[in-house]
Amino acid sequence: MISFIKGILAEKNPTHVVIEVNGIGFHIFIPFSSFYKLAEIGSEIKILTHLHVKEDSLTLYGFLYLEELSLFQMLIEVSGIGPRTAIGIISGTTVSDFYHLIINKNYTRLTTIPNIGRKTAERLVLELYDKVSKNMLKPSVDTKSSSNNFEIRSEAVQALCSLGFSRQVAEKNVANILMTNPSPTISLEELIKQALKSAAGN
Repeated sequence: MISFIKGILAEKNPTHVVIEVNGIGFHIFIPFSSFYKLAEIGSEIKILTHLHVKEDSLTLYGFLYLEELSLFQMLIEVSGIGPRTAIGIISGTTVSDFYHLIINKNYTRLTTIPNIGRKTAERLVLELYDKVSKNMLKPSVDTKSSSNNFEIRSEAVQALCSLGFSRQVAEKNVANILMTNPSPTISLEELIKQALKSAAGN
């Protein structure tokens, strides 16, 4: 098992990074959300990892936060959910948002996550409800703010898309604003305004 890798960030892309350790480059798949939180190329980085073993391959998946790694490991235990799908789920939402959707059996919102259809959403709720319920009891998970964050982010993305921006650009800029804004209670109007300014500058 490889618990983490610490080295120099040699390459970064929306789907993967390459970390150099003593002359060896480790190719590590990451969730889309982690790309915008990475340091500059050439910086030292520590990334938590999960080594997925198959008969014909060894694949590393990396995460900046323990909560994301824990969710990833929980997801790949669900029947029909492989590592790539799990990475896609984490790329399409946050850990706290995902917990909130599962505990409330919000199939409609779950199906807005890329590559998650109704049957997959139902299977996720069926197999993860009890596990997520225990996590939701932890004081670190704020279900109310999680729900508000999900609603505001979704509406802001839709607003930018309606103005002609691609969904990828809209999601990128909304995510950036939410990550850098110091206020946890940013209004939808302000979020759209800041994201629109950022998107227009790209």
